Amino acid sequence: MNAQQNVQYTQFMLNDYGLNPAVAGSSKGLMLMVGRRTQWRGFEYAPETNFASITKDFGKKGIRRFWHGVGGYVENDKFGIFSNKSIYGSYAIHLKLSAKYFLSFGVAGGIKEYAVTNSIYNEFDPALNTRAPRVLVPDIIPGVYLYSKKFFGGIAVRNLYKNTLKQSGKEIGTGSRLFPNAYITVGKKFVSKGYDFIVVPALHIQTTFVNIPVVNFNCMTFFRKRVGVGLSYRMHDAASVILQARIWKNVVVGFAYDYTISKFRAANANSTEFMMGFSPIMSSENYDRPTGATNCPKFEL
Repeated sequence: MNAQQNVQYTQFMLNDYGLNPAVAGSSKGLMLMVGRRTQWRGFEYAPETNFASITKDFGKKGIRRFWHGVGGYVENDKFGIFSNKSIYGSYAIHLKLSAKYFLSFGVAGGIKEYAVTNSIYNEFDPALNTRAPRVLVPDIIPGVYLYSKKFFGGIAVRNLYKNTLKQSGKEIGTGSRLFPNAYITVGKKFVSKGYDFIVVPALHIQTTFVNIPVVNFNCMTFFRKRVGVGLSYRMHDAASVILQARIWKNVVVGFAYDYTISKFRAANANSTEFMMGFSPIMSSENYDRPTGATNCPKFEL
């Protein structure tokens, strides 16, 4: 049986650092992002994901051929009777290729805790009367990110280092494996005269290279750097509506609603997703990021 092993986000352009560590430092200043995704509502033990991230650039002031970016990311993913808690630290170096294009290389290193929930523990059931195991798994996520003011593309790979759920004498499942999972994102920004409208179509692919990839088609339209609306389609799974809004100059909130089009729709198993980005320092510059629609943190896409 094949199953979803890694998290997926409808607003993948808003949580770009969470998918690719090479993104850290591509924004100016300190950036914070939090989010929650509730997948397939209507099912007991349906997947739920919470995350928080922080990124900062260094050495970007003035004319530079390169600069640095660092970040931290925590994530709590619950699915069925399983849970996956992870924490990462990351570093990225950004190189100026030309007057328009930049290339960054990043790597995140951390640890994941896989566990089986004790909610199914039953002292009277021989199959459920042992406490669930917990396994700590190291992880390394390399990433590459190419970008300009009107283009972005990147690839990162999760589960690259440790592929089995074993630790000393502990094991979850029998021969369970975590497949390396690639996150590929490509997008382009189209700007109207006067920057009243900014349209950003994007493609996001998650693949293990051995199973059918998950392909997401996304298109966001931003109006006057304040409000963004978008549509997304995840092949064979869901169609989504996205709404993002800038509050003040340094806060952005995003909400996505996924309407399930697979057979799961019989249980009204739709998904919701909420994200909020914040920068402690308000910027007076517009279009700080090459994929940006505004100077607000994480609302540039």
